[in-house]
Amino acid sequence: MYHRQLAKHRRSRNLTLAAGWVLIIAGCATPFLWLLLLGGLLVNSYAYYLMAADKRLAKRHGFRVPEASLLTVAALGGGIGALAGMLGFRHKTKHASFLILVPVFCILQVFLLLQGIGRM
Repeated sequence: MYHRQLAKHRRSRNLTLAAGWVLIIAGCATPFLWLLLLGGLLVNSYAYYLMAADKRLAKRHGFRVPEASLLTVAALGGGIGALAGMLGFRHKTKHASFLILVPVFCILQVFLLLQGIGRM
C-alpha cells in the first residue's frame, strides 16, 4: 500500500510543479505578469497544502509526505507556502533542516520575484 501512495504522491507533486513552472516561465516570457503570479500561487498553495496534509497524517499515524518532497517543493518555488504552513500548523519546526532551509528558500524566492518585477 505504501508504494502506491508514494507513487500517487510523486505523480501529483511532479504534475503540480510542472504546471506551476510552465505558468511561471510563460509569465516571464510574455508580457502577461498574471501568468507568473498564477504559477507562483499554484506552487506556494501546493507547498502549504503538503504541510497541512503531512501534519494531519502525522496525527493519524497515516502515510507521511516524505521530507525530501516537502523540501523539494519549497526549493522549487514554494518557499512562502512552506514557511506559512510550517508556522501556521507548527509542523517540522524542530527539524534543523527545515528551520534553516525553508526560510532561506523563502527569502531567495522573494528576492528573485522582486528582481523580476523590477525589470518589467
